[in-house]
This record gives sequence, C-alpha cells and structure tokens, in this order.
Amino acid sequence: MTVAFAPVKSIQTIKTSPRPGFPSVGIAGSGPALLTLACYLSGRGYPVQVLDRSNHLPGQASSVKAEGAISGQYDRETFNVKPEDLLGQCAHVVIVAPPSTYKELAWSISPWLKAKHTVILYGGGIGASLEFEKHLLTNGVCGVKVAEMDPLFHAEKQNAATIKVHAMRQWGQFASTSPAATFDCDGVVKRLFPKVEPASNLLLRGLCDYQSIVYPVVEAFGADAEMGAALMELINSTYESEDQSNNIFQHLESEINSIADAYSTARISTTHNIRRMYGAIAATPEQAVSMVPKYGQAAPWQDMVRTLSEIVSTVYVPLYELSRLANLRTPAIDSVINMSAVMCGVDFLTHGRTLNRLGLQGLSQREIIRKLNG
Repeated sequence: MTVAFAPVKSIQTIKTSPRPGFPSVGIAGSGPALLTLACYLSGRGYPVQVLDRSNHLPGQASSVKAEGAISGQYDRETFNVKPEDLLGQCAHVVIVAPPSTYKELAWSISPWLKAKHTVILYGGGIGASLEFEKHLLTNGVCGVKVAEMDPLFHAEKQNAATIKVHAMRQWGQFASTSPAATFDCDGVVKRLFPKVEPASNLLLRGLCDYQSIVYPVVEAFGADAEMGAALMELINSTYESEDQSNNIFQHLESEINSIADAYSTARISTTHNIRRMYGAIAATPEQAVSMVPKYGQAAPWQDMVRTLSEIVSTVYVPLYELSRLANLRTPAIDSVINMSAVMCGVDFLTHGRTLNRLGLQGLSQREIIRKLNG
C-alpha cells in the first residue's frame, strides 16, 4: 500500500480584535504549547487571559504570533494575570502543563474555582481528569467540570516572538471522568476546539493518543540503535512463543487492544487514528507513525528524560495497572517501563499514575468498567 501524507494548510487568519459575544478563555501553564493555544484561540476571536508559570513571554516580547498550519496573534496585555483575576473573568480554563504540576496548579486555583467553571486539561495522559478532580476534591472543591483532550498542534518556538506550527490535527477526542460528565463538557470543549469529538470514555481517549504511547519507542529508544535493540531483546525474552516479532509497534498495538477489550472499550486502530488526524495512509502501525509530522532538532538529553518520565508515569503505568487487574500479560508495556526506570532513575510503578492516584484503588475490573462506561 502506498504511504501518503496530506499536509495541513492554514486554517485561520489573524483577528485584529475579539469577536462580540465571545467569552474570555483562561490558559494556565507554560511553554510553546501554551503560547500556541493563546494564538489559536485569539485568532478565532476569543479574548484570552494567560497565567504563565514561567512568568514571562519569550524575550519579553509585546506579543507572540503563530505561523504555519495556523495563524494568530496573542498580545501581552492579559499575560501572566493572577489566578483570582483569571478565574474571575473566565468560565473556561485550559491547563497546558506537565501532569507532575497538576497538584500544585489545583492548589493555586482552587480558592477561586466555582461550579460555573470548566477546566480542560490539554493532554495529560490516561485518566488526567480523574487525577485533577481528585486534587480539587482534596482542596475542598467540588462541582467543577473537568475534561481532558488530545493535544492538537505540532509546534515549537521559532524566535522570541514567533511560534512555528508545523501541523494541526484534523481530528481528536476529549473525555471527562464519566460519560455523563463528558456530555456536560461537550458544548464548551467543541465550541473552543471544533476539531475534537467526545470519546466514549477516558480510557479510549488515552489509548488513541498515539503520540504519548509511541514517544518512548521513537524518541527515547528508537533514536539509538543499541537502546532500540536492547528494548526489543527485553520484550522478546518475556514472550513464550517462538514466533517473536521484531516490530515493537505490533507488540504495543496488540497489548493495547487487549486492554481496551478487557475494559469494554472499542479502540480505534493506530492506522485509522492517524489517517483521521493527518491524512496519513498506511498499512501498518509502524508506517502510520512514520508519517506523523517531524520537525526540529532532537531534544536535549534532560528534556527527553523529563518528557519520557512524564509519559511513562501517566500512560504506561495506568496501562500496566489495568492489565494486571485484568490478568493480562503485557511484555512490551512492561519492558518500556523497566528500561525507562533505569534511564530516568525513577521507580515508576511506585511514583507513577497508579490506580490509587486515580481514585480507583480497591475496585475490581468489573467495577472499573462500570465507572468508565457509566
């Protein structure tokens, strides 16, 4: 089968002022993803308020603009507002931050959160909404809608005032802590992000976020031939069958499908998923992943380790725990966790996003299925 990639063209133009009647949207977090979202929403006509944990725009620029797959500009006037001002003016808040900072962020905004607010977690791994809601409850906040959504952009900082957006996904998913909660968030999320659709449950959303699942294989271990070979040897050493594959993507796809089946979740295949996102047509998961937009130089070692640690903690650890509860063997998932633990110096099975951190401790497989699917 021929492999093809249909590049995404610019989907919006710069708006010089907010559209009448568009509500203010808050964005809290840091990094290029935050600035990309600020440009995207501003470019669609939304007044944007930003709470940036890094406390400054790159190079103290008066504004930042996005170029490439989207066009938009965000001006400095409402940058780095205080939490009380952000939540006082905005009913919708998008969190663009590493999951390791969720506890701190939840604590910092909890005093001003009210039932009118919707918190949208941009990415965050499997069960991000469950973890964040648990942090809010710890701080005495209940009744706030919390949703998690797929990342939409491949972007990087071009210079002090420009974000280069290499591609925008043309399809994605969002979910909340239950199907009923997802329905409650539907209007807000789809109005802000028209490209996303509600997932049947939060496990499906996480399993279809291919980027987090394949990052360790492609970026952390795949870039080094010896590391890739060691990972493959570790995986095959745990298989009982003599028919051992040399394609880790096939192993992962099979194991993820088995977890989805065990929890009554109809997962979309990686090839179909990436075709909907990017127009990439491929015959195998490996081909599909190879067609995802690539850009920039390899990340510095410390950045790669930090990203790997976040992904293994929030994606692979929940998959591991769910698989054990369902009595499934997952050699590929286990091997990625084990090698990442050595590489990062972290005991992920202790410090990662366990069922306890998700508030699912003590539940049986059947009870979790009931909670996921309402």
